[in-house]
Amino acid sequence: MPAEPSPASRPRAIGIATAIMCALAGGALWCLLSLYSRGDLAGLAFLVALPVTWTLRRHGYAGRWSGALVAAACVALAAFYSFYLQAVARIAGMLGLPMRETLLRMEPGMAIDIARANTGTTSIAIVVAAIVFAGAFVKRRA
Repeated sequence: MPAEPSPASRPRAIGIATAIMCALAGGALWCLLSLYSRGDLAGLAFLVALPVTWTLRRHGYAGRWSGALVAAACVALAAFYSFYLQAVARIAGMLGLPMRETLLRMEPGMAIDIARANTGTTSIAIVVAAIVFAGAFVKRRA
């Protein structure tokens, strides 16, 4: 029979799950706003980083390298998810298909290539700065 997780580890696991969900929700909202404004809005990576870092700090990751790595990974996940969804939405719009059908039919490699082609150097630099910010903010002592 597997051992029960200790009470101290449960809140941390919930913190990671919550941070991932914040990143995915932030990425989806980022995509929606980007499509509405017809730009990639890379600066929203900093806004996505705020709830992720707050969640991790509240669940005991403040001042830890592990928390900094999780925060950086979550912001990177949000950026990837947003750019991926933006690529799928562009293809769906061009083909006149529903986004859900396009998402299911489209090869991931094609969506990644389209996202890469539509993302400029400045946007990548802004996202990298947000990733570093998230890691540094969680690593900072309380």
